[in-house]
Amino acid sequence: MAEDLGTWPPEQATVLVQALAQAGLSPQAKRTRKGVIVTVPDEQAATAHQTLVANMDAIARAARRQATGTAQKRPTQTGKESPARPMASERMNALARPLGLLMVGLLLSAVIRPLSIPIMVFTIAGIIYLLGKQTPDDRLR
Repeated sequence: MAEDLGTWPPEQATVLVQALAQAGLSPQAKRTRKGVIVTVPDEQAATAHQTLVANMDAIARAARRQATGTAQKRPTQTGKESPARPMASERMNALARPLGLLMVGLLLSAVIRPLSIPIMVFTIAGIIYLLGKQTPDDRLR
């Protein structure tokens, strides 16, 4: 029977297997979907655990190298980068004032019947002004 030392990411398992081999042990490594399973014979289990504890710093450094190496390998976009898509609430905020002005204009034109046409003209002019005043970041995407 073999003592299981756990499932490790490939970089960490490599460092662990090397440390166990340097300590004179005979580790076995098996790759799975979840990582690399490292085992040693039962009679070497106590020494293997001591070696594992003694080399935790080196194993942790391998994990950090893996994390920084992965970040550097990511492809970067060149040229024009597309901004993140705004949330629905952010898109609605861009229309909040023009829609509010439209609602007030419709309400006033319904209440004050004789002035409904001038009220609607000023309402539409105000909406056009508000939409034209928005910066490109404020507009809908």
